[in-house]
Parts: sequence; structure tokens; C-alpha cells
Amino acid sequence: MTDYSIPEIEEKLREVRDRIAGLIQTLPDERFFTGSAQDWSAADYVKHLILGIKPFAKGLGLPRERLQAMFERPDRPSRSYEDLVAAYEDVLAAGGRAELVPTVMPTGYRMPEGIAGGADESAYLLDTWQDSNERVFTALRGWTDDDIDAYQMPHPAVGMATLREWLYFMHFHNQLHAGDIARKGQ
Repeated sequence: MTDYSIPEIEEKLREVRDRIAGLIQTLPDERFFTGSAQDWSAADYVKHLILGIKPFAKGLGLPRERLQAMFERPDRPSRSYEDLVAAYEDVLAAGGRAELVPTVMPTGYRMPEGIAGGADESAYLLDTWQDSNERVFTALRGWTDDDIDAYQMPHPAVGMATLREWLYFMHFHNQLHAGDIARKGQ
């Protein structure tokens, strides 16, 4: 999985999105919500993923001039999928953890008024997960393969990342946590 086109990346992102959505729908509440600060629940992982995808979706939807003014253009080519994953794994090996980035911690997730846990909360998280991904897919329609290599945004773990690298990260990160969510159902 070295250099994928936008349609190929989108297909892979849709597959993992659907896998996570299926897990949310099939996990019983007691398994979906059971966790601790040291061992997140499946709901916590979903919140973490939503908190990670929303800023990217927002950035991807910005006009190119604004994105460039905020973060300049990259001064290097995009890393391959494998190189991006290796960079992320290096951060983790050096002690990097989501707990060090408050903006992606599930404890920072604010549920709207009237969502009172249980089925209401899991349904809300499922809808939000689906919507957040759709925002990325919709915004991505306005980009070309050259474009996603020519613009960048800061990433809390790997530093400045091209939009292609962000998409690669989303795929890897979503897959990683889909496995964590699946284990909660075992």
C-alpha cells in the first residue's frame, strides 16, 4: 500500500468506516460502554476516532488559499503509507499517547443534551461517526491526487502532514482502533 489514488484511499476508508459502524451496531451496551481510564471502552474509542476525524474534515473543506495561508505548502513529497505508519509507530515507541493530546481524548467529548447513555448514546455515536466520515468524503471530491500532496495540516502525532498522509493516517488509525473495538465484543 504505497501510493494510492484518492478513489483507492476512499474505498479503504469506507471499508473501515463500515466495519466500525457494524461493530457499534452489534456490541451490546454492557460491552460497548465498559472501560476505564486505563482501558478505554468501545464507546471511548469511537469518541476518540470522531474527535480525530472532525478537524481533518473541517480543514479538508477549507478553501485552498486559506489552508495554504494557515499552514504553508509542504517542502517535501508525501510519505508513502508505509513510511507514514512507521513514523507514527516511532512516535508511539517513544512514548507518544493519545492521553498527551487532550483534544482527542474521549473525556473531552461532549454529548448533546438529551442523550442519556445506553442505546441513545450508541445511536448518536454511530450517526456522528457516519456523518464525520461523509464530511471527509464530500470534501475530498474537490481535490485531485496532486492537490492532496500539495497541501498540509498539522497532525498531533506526526507533525506537519500532507493531506495524503492524513488520509493514510486515518486509514491506519481507524483500522487499529477497529481492532480494539472488536476486542471489546469478545
